[in-house]
Amino acid sequence: MRDEVAAADVSAITGDAPAAVLLVHLSERTVVHVNPVARQLAPDAVLPLSVDAWSDAARLLDLDGAELSETEHPLSRVARSEPVVGQAVSAAAGSDLGDRREPLWVVALPMAGAPMLEDHALVVFLPLRDRRAARAAMDAATEQAVLRDRAVLATGLSFTVADARDPDLPLVWVNPAFTATTGYGMDEVVGRNCRFLQGPGSDPAARTTMREALEAGEPVTVTLLNYRKDGLAFWNQVAMSPIFGPDGALTHYVGIQTDVSGRVAADRARDDALAAERAARAEAEEARARAEEHRARLDLLAEATHRLSGTLDVGECRRRLLRLVVPQLADWAVVISPDDKGQIGQVTALHARAEETGRFEEYLDALRRTALRGPLQELLLQGASARRIGDYGSPQVRELRRGWVRDERVLDLSDELGVTSVLVVPLPGRRRDNDLMVLVRTGEGEEHTDDDLGIAVDLGRRAGLLLDNARLYEEQHHIATELQRSLLPDLPHVPGLQLAARYHAGQDGNDVGGDFYEVIDVPGDGVAVVIGDVAGHDVYAAAAMGHLKGLLRACAWDRTLESPAAVLSRVDELTVALGMTTMATVSYARLVPDGPGHWSLEHSSAGHPPLLVRHEDGTVRYLPDASDVPLGVEPALRRETRTERLPVGSLLLGYTDGLVERRGEVLSVGQERLARVVAAAPHDPQALCDHLLAELGDSHDDIALLAVRL
Repeated sequence: MRDEVAAADVSAITGDAPAAVLLVHLSERTVVHVNPVARQLAPDAVLPLSVDAWSDAARLLDLDGAELSETEHPLSRVARSEPVVGQAVSAAAGSDLGDRREPLWVVALPMAGAPMLEDHALVVFLPLRDRRAARAAMDAATEQAVLRDRAVLATGLSFTVADARDPDLPLVWVNPAFTATTGYGMDEVVGRNCRFLQGPGSDPAARTTMREALEAGEPVTVTLLNYRKDGLAFWNQVAMSPIFGPDGALTHYVGIQTDVSGRVAADRARDDALAAERAARAEAEEARARAEEHRARLDLLAEATHRLSGTLDVGECRRRLLRLVVPQLADWAVVISPDDKGQIGQVTALHARAEETGRFEEYLDALRRTALRGPLQELLLQGASARRIGDYGSPQVRELRRGWVRDERVLDLSDELGVTSVLVVPLPGRRRDNDLMVLVRTGEGEEHTDDDLGIAVDLGRRAGLLLDNARLYEEQHHIATELQRSLLPDLPHVPGLQLAARYHAGQDGNDVGGDFYEVIDVPGDGVAVVIGDVAGHDVYAAAAMGHLKGLLRACAWDRTLESPAAVLSRVDELTVALGMTTMATVSYARLVPDGPGHWSLEHSSAGHPPLLVRHEDGTVRYLPDASDVPLGVEPALRRETRTERLPVGSLLLGYTDGLVERRGEVLSVGQERLARVVAAAPHDPQALCDHLLAELGDSHDDIALLAVRL
């Protein structure tokens, strides 16, 4: 049984469970650092703690259940600088090692020669899966210790300690088993990261798993292919455990490494397989390179679609395109956009090297002033095929280039910039080519290839369509902006009143909608103020709003309609009579001077948020609700008018729901927020409107504001 266990891999006994690790200060006989698993064994221990006290805190027993004596205590022995080659114990507390009182295999090694850890020892507790294995392993270690290094023979494990306070995690100590396994002596490894054991066959995924765990300060166990100093490959099971000091700071990583690759025959068979793999890899290298090029091409096209579709600004779209191709396909690049006459209207450019800015800008200025002709004009306007021009500086190509532009200064400056290779690629839109992209490589780089041209053409097709979309959006945006501006009136001058109004497009991207305001100088001494919101957020809503405003103005001038409620009711009747399907909320108020120092306010609402009044003393209140259903819902409804008497100096605010409504929020919360903001806002109506939009203008809905100071 003893021979069988001695010959077996320790990993077969201990499995792949994590280890509990301590660092012991020898001269002070104290435990100064522990890893998380060791903290589970003695959860109440506060470091630094004497080795005996820590052992008592963990309640260590031998496998027969007896308490450890002072002379045989493994922690006490290592504190006397004696190595513990293997002793089976058990701990009271359950942990990641296993359930309560499962046997643990203790290995303790003084760390002689370790920088900054000369007076320390490493103590490792490994799980043993059954009592017989524990006893056999301990007996085997004791009987054969005279033949070889005791730690190597007892465990078959290599121990390393790395400094976690250094970002590169350099080794500060290894045990003799590490030297025996890898062929590297301590003087060859101290100060280096343990990655020198890796090689061409090491699994990148395993390396990534280990790197990510170490960066996160977490324990990790991986198995990967390593290489001895003599080049012999072996499979290494590596368990890295973080060690923390008394203050909780990560100080070291303890590595436990086990050769799990088998004996010499298995090593040779594996090396033969690796040699065959290397031969196969060499045969497949060309195919892999082609696949990488293809994947890089697809990645670039996918990235181009993602980046270019992320903006609807034409200029920004061109700049993003240039950032994609420089420096991957060019040392510098230019996008030329035509004017109405088919000549250079706009030039957008990017150079990879900032030191070339002076001469590059001079070249761009000359390019903007010249006229295109020949092949470049054909590419820009007639959909000609893309071109690759190598040997750009040769006399033959120089003569050919004379037919491209009218100003030869452009050609001279391009020569001064060291141009060696050029790709000229159209960026086709839906109906015509809208832009031309020129990709340039200089003498420091290789010339373009046919593959580069293919990538540029594919990229040009995608970019052309996306630029076309952005250009179409800008045109629609301009139309929408002008339409909205034409629908929102200039406020009239009304004696005794200060007026201010704002329209703010919501964050949903619609620049035109149904929100509106109106101030109407009605017959007599009064003035009507209107704030409303037609259902919808598009050009159709804006058109419906224009119709509705016309009806409101006409009804406001009808002397037979004596109250705001009558005006709204009449508008409701007319929308039905005229076949309009408009639904809208409207707040209609009429202000009339009411003796010295006061105004009379009559108001009615068709489902609109209540008007708000701020008095001279700063108090804010919402007017009593005169709200009925919106226009277009129930035309026969009898509406209500309410009357207020407001002193001069009061401020009346009408607004649309985009100012107060937020998704997932009760309306009353938004109204309370608006009241607080209005109370703290400036007294001037213009400044008040700007203040409200700055504080509350982050809505997804449109906002219209109308402020009237009496």
